Amino acid sequence: MKVTLEDIAEKTNVSKMTVSRVINETGNVAEETRKKIEKAIEEMDYQPNQVARNLSVKKTYTIGVIIPKEEKIFLDNYIAQVLSGVNEVGKKNGYKILLLPIEEENFNYAKYIKNKTVDGLVLIKMEKGDKGLEKIANTPLPYVLVNFRDTNDRFNYVDTNNIEGAKKGVEYLYQKGHSKIGFIAGEMSETNSIDRLTGFKEAMQENDLELNDNWVLHGHFSQKSAYNAMGKILDGEERPTAIFCSDDYMAIGAIERIKDEGYSVPEDFAVMGFDNIELAEYVTPSLTTIAQPMHELGKEATQLVFDIINDKKNIITNKILPVELIERESA
Repeated sequence: MKVTLEDIAEKTNVSKMTVSRVINETGNVAEETRKKIEKAIEEMDYQPNQVARNLSVKKTYTIGVIIPKEEKIFLDNYIAQVLSGVNEVGKKNGYKILLLPIEEENFNYAKYIKNKTVDGLVLIKMEKGDKGLEKIANTPLPYVLVNFRDTNDRFNYVDTNNIEGAKKGVEYLYQKGHSKIGFIAGEMSETNSIDRLTGFKEAMQENDLELNDNWVLHGHFSQKSAYNAMGKILDGEERPTAIFCSDDYMAIGAIERIKDEGYSVPEDFAVMGFDNIELAEYVTPSLTTIAQPMHELGKEATQLVFDIINDKKNIITNKILPVELIERESA
C-alpha cells in the first residue's frame, strides 16, 4: 500500500503538520526531529504528491529554459554544454528543467508569468532589441540571460569576456607572424557577436594592423554561412593570411572552403574559432580557438536564478566569466 503522510507522522511520533513542514521545506523544525522524519521518509519510501506539494508552497519546482527554435538546435554543442550546466544546478536544487523553444518573433515570455508555469527562466541566445526582454525585466519572475550583455545594466545576465577573447585571438595571430587578418562575424543581432567584432577591430587598431573591409564579412553562426563568406575572401584580388571566426562552427566552414579550393590550413591560411566546442579538438586540422566556459555559463546563470528565488539577490546582477586561448593545429 502507498505510504501516506499520516504513516510518517505515526512512525516518528510527530504531527502531520511537522512532517509537512519537512517535506515542503517550510517553517521551523528542530534539527533532530527533521533528521528523524527524513530517515523515516527514506526507509518507508514515501512518495509525496507533487501536485499537492506545489500548490501548498506555491511553487512549480520547474525552471524554464528559453532557447532559439532552429533546425538541429539540439545538435548544437554550445546549447548542449550550456544546458548541461543548467541541468546540473537544477537537479541539485530538486528542480526540473523545461525547454521552451522560441516559436515566433517577439516571443511572449510574460505568458509564463501569468500562467505560473515556471519559478524562473534562463534565456539563451537572446537578440538585442527583443521587446519581450523589456517586459520580462518588469515582472517579478526571476530570470537570467546567458551570453547576453547590456551596457545599461537593465537585465540580469551572465556572459563571457567576448571583447577580451577577440583581442587575445588577434594578438595570438599577430605573434605568429600574421599582419593580414580577416574576420567572419556572427549574427549582429546578438551582443556576443557584436562584442567579438568590436574586440577584433580594437585589437587590429592597437597593433597598427590594416583593417580591410573586404576581409570582414558577416555569417550566421553556421558552417554554411562561413563557407560562403570564405569563398568571397578567396575570390578577392588581395587575401589575408589568417581568418578569425566568431564561433567554431564558422571556423570549420571556413576550413572546408579553403580545402575545397585546393589550399591548406595552416600552411596557406591560418584559421581560428571561438567557443571551444567539443568537435574543435577532433576536426582536421584541430582548431585553435578562444574557449568560453559554456558549462559554467549554464551553472552560473541557473544559480543566480535560484539566488533571486530565495531572495539572496534583489538588485540587477551581471557576471562576466573569463576566456582562454586554446592552441591547436589550425593556427
